Amino acid sequence: MAPRLPRLPRLPLPDLPSLPAPLARARTRALASTRRAGVNVLMRASEIPVVRPLAELGMRTMFDTLAPSWEAIREDPTYRAGFAEGLDLLPRGFRPRRVLDVACGTGLAASFVLDRWPDVNVIGTDISPKMVDLASELVPGATFQVASVHHLPFDDGAFDLVTALDGLLDPPELLRVLGRKGRLLVVYSKRGTTPISRPLHDLVMEFSALGGIATPHTDGASHVLVVRHGR
Repeated sequence: MAPRLPRLPRLPLPDLPSLPAPLARARTRALASTRRAGVNVLMRASEIPVVRPLAELGMRTMFDTLAPSWEAIREDPTYRAGFAEGLDLLPRGFRPRRVLDVACGTGLAASFVLDRWPDVNVIGTDISPKMVDLASELVPGATFQVASVHHLPFDDGAFDLVTALDGLLDPPELLRVLGRKGRLLVVYSKRGTTPISRPLHDLVMEFSALGGIATPHTDGASHVLVVRHGR
């Protein structure tokens, strides 16, 4: 029996006139919940190769629509604090030369990497062309391109550091492009309005099954997973 095609999520509602603060907060939570539900459907569907093209079309459509308001969605300082804490969890003295930021959005993680290591070569990828265009404008020190996380157009072991901030993941593909002595940094915000989040326990199991060593950290502003290749 052929897999059932996923139902594409409803696109976000247009901005409404100003509402009283409690109603505005409730509306923000409702929109965030709708986005997360839609992305979860598409994320699960993208794991099925036969329906992946349709799922990625839905993902591209959704995030192209969100792109103009993405910086406002991500303005909560929790996001910035969480990723900065994640970088602090990398090994002492760790200094990458090539960094890949997957599901880069408008380039927030790439900008943090460049702030810490100004001379590093940073490449960001995202399924959404509009996100890529905005990231290129906002973070001119990095290079951005459209690419699926399921098919990263890079050689095996090409990067010393791979980052993913509130992004869709493909564990086998991320480990493929990660150098043997490199690190993969996965950060998910504990709260907020971004639509993607996955339980760290599930990711630990996935990476462990692939021979990776995944260390979760949940005490900070975000949920953080630091992954390396097993020896």
